[in-house]
Parts: sequence; structure tokens; C-alpha cells
Amino acid sequence: MSSDQPVPVSIQRLLDVYPSFALLAGLRLEVFTRLKGGPLSAAQMAVALGIEPERLQVLLYALAAAGLLEVRGADLFANTAEAGRLLVKGNPHYLGGTHALWAQLWEAGLRTADSLRAPLAKHDPAAMPPAELAAFIEGLHPDALETGAALALRPEWAGCRALLDVGGGSGGMSIALCRAHPNLCATVVELPTVAPLTQRFVGEAGLVKRVEIRAADLLSQPLEGGFDAAVLKAFLQTLSPSQARQALAKVAAALCPGARIYILGQGILDDSRLSPPEAACFNIVFLSLYPEGRAYTESEYRAWLEGVGFAEVERHALADSSLMITARKK
Repeated sequence: MSSDQPVPVSIQRLLDVYPSFALLAGLRLEVFTRLKGGPLSAAQMAVALGIEPERLQVLLYALAAAGLLEVRGADLFANTAEAGRLLVKGNPHYLGGTHALWAQLWEAGLRTADSLRAPLAKHDPAAMPPAELAAFIEGLHPDALETGAALALRPEWAGCRALLDVGGGSGGMSIALCRAHPNLCATVVELPTVAPLTQRFVGEAGLVKRVEIRAADLLSQPLEGGFDAAVLKAFLQTLSPSQARQALAKVAAALCPGARIYILGQGILDDSRLSPPEAACFNIVFLSLYPEGRAYTESEYRAWLEGVGFAEVERHALADSSLMITARKK
């Protein structure tokens, strides 16, 4: 390479997707869970999986190169400390249940060029096959629990009694907030096709008496009021600007004066549309999934909120660098 030839540093970094493929394959085959009892050889794991040992060995070495497995001796593989904590099914901080969601989002991302004309991986919960919808909601659940637990640390929740969770999916946000605040009850509004899944997660959490599931389409059905707070995680970002304004107007009408609203999810950008970079890049997935959904800027959220009676609109950075918009109803 000549001295004046540009070095494709950023391009090479972006093309290094193969460790991610290895991770997804390892989760689908439950490689990390199979290793929870200690090191195994490729031959030992291959028997249970019905895979030729030589072919499985390729994946195991790739996972080792990616820093998720350790090679012990001639042909023994063991989990790294990180994989043992986060990728073994049954552990409290297990992340592997999201692999079906990752696969759906990556497939959508691969279709970005053609989806600029029309979404080719259209996500319509009312029409998705039940198994695909369940995988999508289950994949979102761990992040919803984590975000809800972080949000619960804010001091204003101490006086909150009635929460409205709009498009709450698995109900993870409501579950985490109710666990943290014993006097809080929540109402999750979800589409009729999603509501049974929400009910399942709430039942498993033992919160049926405190978390109500309301099967409804917010855009076409009335919303009864009396709530002290509302959370909207990854909801407005699935809508067009006019639909987002309509949804916020309905939420505002259902909140008591002084109530707070919390808007969260990947679809929040600063006004440059460049930051957070993860949100700016993830925005291409919205193109493939939703006809008019996209990430919106702080100024767009501010205008919508102030237009339906909110004040004190503020942007906050969460621990994972994602953004949150909050406001208070006048």
C-alpha cells in the first residue's frame, strides 16, 4: 500500500460483523449454557447437538477469538467470566433470551437499502405470526426491566400511585417500577394481540393485582384518565409525526395536573441528529420495520409536548448513554 493511499480504518471496523454472527449462533445452540458445569470438548457438545465435531469446533474457536470462550488444553472449551454471568440460561442477569430479537433487527437492517422505498421487514403486531410476535416481545423484556429499575430510582416516584404505561410490551417497565415502589399500581395499554403476552409476564412477576392490562389501540380508542405519571418506551418512535402528536394529546388528557411523562427508547436524538451515535445508526432499522416511524429529535418532542399542555421539558442521559425526555403536565 502506498503512503498516500487512505487506510480504511472505519470501513474495516464496520465490516467486522462476524463475531456478532458467532455470538448469535452460540446462543441459538445454547453453547454457553451447556458449559455452565465446566469445560467440554467439541466432540462432547456435538453429540447432544447432532453436529459434526469438526464443524462445531469452528464456531467454538470463533467464540474464543471473540473473547466469549476460553480454550483449555488441546480441545476443551470453557465460558469466560462474562459469558458465564450473562449468557448462561437461568442466571439472574441472562441476556441470551434476546437473541431472537437481535436476529429480527439484524435482518431488518440488512434490508435497509430497499426499505428506503418501503419497509420490507414491516413490524405489525396485529398481523405478525404468534411465534414471531412472542419472540419480539420476549426479546424486549430484559431491557424494559433494566430501564424500569433505573427509572425507579428518581425521587418523584415516592408520591406516585397510578402509572400509565403506553405500548408497554411485556410490561417490564411497570413490573420494575411496581417492584421498587409498593404503593404504585400500573395500567399497561397494549394492542389486543400483544396484551395476552403482557398478561403472561405480569403473572410470572406475581403482580396481577397491581398491574392492569388494557387491550386497546391508543390511536383509535378513548383513554380513561386519573394517572399520576406516564411512561412511553419505544412507542412514539413507531409512529408518524401526526400520530405521535395524537397519541401525546390522549396521554395528556389522561394525566392529572402536575403529572410527569417519561419518553424513552432508542429513537431519541439530539438536534444534530448525530448523537447518541447508537440511536442515529439504529434509526435505519425503523425504516425497515415501520412505514412512518423513525427517531425524533429533542426539539420535535419538545414542540409536541408543549403543544398538548406539558411544561418543564427536559432531556436526560441515562447510564447507557441513551436519552430520555421528561415533562410535567401544567
